[in-house]
Order: sequence, then C-alpha cells, then structure tokens
Amino acid sequence: MALVAFVSLQCEKQAIICFQPYLWPISTVFFFCRFLLLRLKDFCGEFLKKKLSLSNSVAIHSLAHMYSLNQLALKAADMIRRNFYKVIQDEEFYTLPFHLIRDWLSDIEITVDSEEVLFEMVVKWVQRNPDEREKYFGELFKLLRLSQMKPTYLTRHVKSERLVCSNEMCLKLVSEAVESHALRAENLLLGTHQQVASSITSLPRFGQNMDVIMVIGGVSEGGDYLSECVGYFIDEDRWVNLPHIHNHLDGHAVVVTESYVYVAGSMEPGFAKTVERYNPNRNVWEQVSNLITRKHSFGLTEVKGNLYSIGGHGNFIPGFKDVAVYHPDQDKWHNLESAPKILRDVKVITVDDRFVYMAARTPVDGDNEEGLRSVIVRYDADARQWQDSESLPLLDNYCCFQMAVANTNFYHTASCCPRSYSLDHEEVKRKISGQVSDDILESLPPEVLSIEGAAVCYFKDDVFIIGGWKNSDDTDKQYRKEAYRYCAERKRWLLLPPMPQPRCRATACHVRIPFRSLHGTQRYPMPQNLMWQKDRIRQMQEIHRHSLSLRRMPRSQIEC
Repeated sequence: MALVAFVSLQCEKQAIICFQPYLWPISTVFFFCRFLLLRLKDFCGEFLKKKLSLSNSVAIHSLAHMYSLNQLALKAADMIRRNFYKVIQDEEFYTLPFHLIRDWLSDIEITVDSEEVLFEMVVKWVQRNPDEREKYFGELFKLLRLSQMKPTYLTRHVKSERLVCSNEMCLKLVSEAVESHALRAENLLLGTHQQVASSITSLPRFGQNMDVIMVIGGVSEGGDYLSECVGYFIDEDRWVNLPHIHNHLDGHAVVVTESYVYVAGSMEPGFAKTVERYNPNRNVWEQVSNLITRKHSFGLTEVKGNLYSIGGHGNFIPGFKDVAVYHPDQDKWHNLESAPKILRDVKVITVDDRFVYMAARTPVDGDNEEGLRSVIVRYDADARQWQDSESLPLLDNYCCFQMAVANTNFYHTASCCPRSYSLDHEEVKRKISGQVSDDILESLPPEVLSIEGAAVCYFKDDVFIIGGWKNSDDTDKQYRKEAYRYCAERKRWLLLPPMPQPRCRATACHVRIPFRSLHGTQRYPMPQNLMWQKDRIRQMQEIHRHSLSLRRMPRSQIEC
C-alpha cells in the first residue's frame, strides 16, 4: 500500500505542475482533471504490474479489484492461482473478506497439495475473527471437495472440528463423503468399475498437485532415442503421457528441486552438454545453460538451492574428476576444485544440505571387471573437502536397497535419482556402519537384478525399478517395459502396469504435477528440432539401403 501511495504522490505532483486552474476555463478544467485521473490510474496499474511478486500479490490483487484495474487483477490472480499453496502461508491472506475467500475456493485451477490443506485454511480464516466469520463457515465448507480427502482425515480431523460438529449440514456432507469412500473401496475389492459419483466435484481440482513417477528419455528397441516422457500416476495406477524433451538423452542425470526437474548430459555426443528443466506448474520443458563438459553417468544433486555436477564419463575418455556448480538465478555453471579421483556411474545422496555421499566407480590398474573399482566418498560442499567413507548411510529403504545391490551390475548400470535428507550429520555418521539387511530383496523376482540400464527412484519410503534390458548381448537385447514398486506399508514388491513402450538407460524421479496435465488423454507433438533430425536420419537410411541394393544387383554381361 505504501508503494501505491508513493506512485500516486509522484503522479499528483506532475499533475499539479502541468495543471493550473486559473489559466483554463472551468469546463476545460473538469475535462483535464478526468483525463489526468484516468492516466494516473493506468500509470499506477502498469507500475504495479512490473513490481508484482509472490509477496505482494494478495494486496495488489485486492487493490486491482477495488479500482477496476482489470489487466493487473488478471495477472495477480494468475500468480496467486499457480502458487496458492504458498500464498495461504502468508498471514495477509487471512485478512481477505469473505467474498474473495469464496471465489478462491470456487476456483478449480488453484494449485494445492491436497484438499485437506484447504479445509485447514478455511478453519484458520474463521478463527481469525470468529464473531463475524463463523456465519460464513457452512457456505465455505460446501465448496470443499470432501471426497478427495482421506477417510481417516475426515473422521479424525474434519468431523471432530468444533465448527463442523455444530453444523448439521456440514456433518451430513462428511457422512456422504465417508460413504462414497466405502463404496469405492468395495468396488475395488470386488473388481468392478461402477461409478460412485459422476459430478465434477468428485474429481481433484485441476490445480491439485498429484504424485507422479516421471520417466525421462532413454533408448528403445532398435537403438532409437526416446524424447517421449511418461509418468506413472500413483493415485490412479496408470501411465500418462508428458511433454517431450528437446534432446536425445541417454545415460543422463536427473535432480528434483522445489520448483523444477533438471536433466543434464547424454551419451549421444550432440546432446552431451545440454541441460533442460521441467516446470510442473506449466507442464513444459525449458532450456537452460549447458554443462561445461560433455559427459554422462555423473552425479547431479542440489545443495542450498544450487546444483552440483560431479564426475562422469566421456565416450572416449576414462572418466572425469570435474566438479561444477550451477546457480539458477544467474543461469551459469562454474568449475570448482576437482575431485581427488575419477568418479563415474555416480549415485548421490545429500545430507544436512551440505554433505554429498557418492557411490561410484573409478578406473584402476588391474583385470577385474573392466579395470573399475567401487568407491564411496563424501564431499563437504561448504568446506569443499573430500573424504573416503565406509558406506552409504542406511537412512531408509532407498539407501538400504542401494547398499543391498551395490556390488551388482544392476546397480552400476542403473540410474538412481538423488535424494536429500535433513538429518543432522552426526546422526547420519552413526548409521553409516550399520548392517545391510536383505529383507528388501526377499519378494523381488531374482531375474530383476539381472536387468541392466534400469531407472531407480523413490516416493516417500517406496522404491521403484523401471525398464532396462535383459540381455547384455548387443545383438539381442531384450528391452523391458516392466515396472516394480517396493511398498513399504506391505513390505513387499509389486508389479505395476507396464510402460507404454520399453526403454532402458532412462532416468526416473518423483514429481508433483497439477491434475490438469494428467486428466483425460494427453497427446504431445515431437519438438521441431528432433523432427528435423529424425527426417535427416530417415533420408540417410534410405540412401544407405539404396546403395546396398545397387551393390547386390547382378552386373549385365557383355557378349564379345
């Protein structure tokens, strides 16, 4: 508000300088006064549009409605809508009047992590001024999608809330939602697909973030590079199409940050330096600055908002010691002091937003397994110091699985999504020397560990294994489209629906994507740069086949 007052004051000063009433007829004065006021309002609107940010979006949106600044209101509303789960953490949001709270709850595009968050938001808004706001609770409660809340949450938290208990209509809505959950569970148990509710309100909001295991790039049968990305929609137990990447990625690295999914590097030389990031909110891939070095099979992780690229392998180079850091706000990579040894096939976990543990392989003089030796090292990103480690810390199922398969070819050829832990480093050190249990492998089909080039990732305490190839013979590789999930709740492995097409050497990660991008059938075109390249490859293959056919044709004999 102080910003608006300042802009208005500056414009008012200029209006007073330019406008002196005693020099103009009274009718002209009124005309210019109206003209200047309109210009002042437009000037303020344009100025505030440039200064719009997440921290002031709620105040500017209210101001734009108050003074009918339509374009400013639309831009502020779009920012609030796409970041609603962040906006409701600001105390200023709870000063909004009832009609604006009602409008936001009626909006199916608001981006939220769950419907439970919206219920807690409504209760908090009422509690800020209960004497005046309790009368609005029932109307706001009707706008919540109770069928999207978990049954346990409905019975333990919603039904026991004082505002709900004292309202008969609210209690009835809760009972109907619990009943719909029971019917849905019964249909699932019986294997029927009877529709419980056909209303649009029975679906998640289009802006609700849903849990998806995203599979990126890789190679398919015949050695074809895949630009198609697919996702396993966890809540609906099905695969969905996601936008194509703009590069041929094979042996690339992936890392998930708060706002993006970054992928970098490739075995394919033309794309070995490229870096792209996926914006889940807008469902698009964006190009960012390239890596400094062409490489693949390296470690990529986030520490304090910056990305670290560590080690890697080149197609004609034994490996790299390189360490580089990427600053997203500058969109630039910078080289740091190198690692003490070559690190390739790097798997990463980060602890305390500082310590980076890496399981990798390094070349050695010897005849054992291609002359490579397994190593585990620790990098202190703050002090930029290296130290050998006994093993990866056994922090959860994901770490335990990695250590249980650490000596297999399955692990060395797989891509493992990096994971960050907020645990204190002293606590982590106590867990490094722990015994690795094989329990997590008991229900996994033994043939899975003979797969190479699989993608491994996590979701909460669950572990996923996706794709790969079965036969190491280059002439007869059996590309896989199976996917497996270790369910921590059941303590067993489950076979998931197969991917739409087989792929190996892909990467996989957990990402939250708004429901609007997952609902219905999705179709995405191949990027233009890859389309041109595909046409060129097809033309070259036709020329090659034509030249071969000419060589095989019998030459005409000339009689003497």
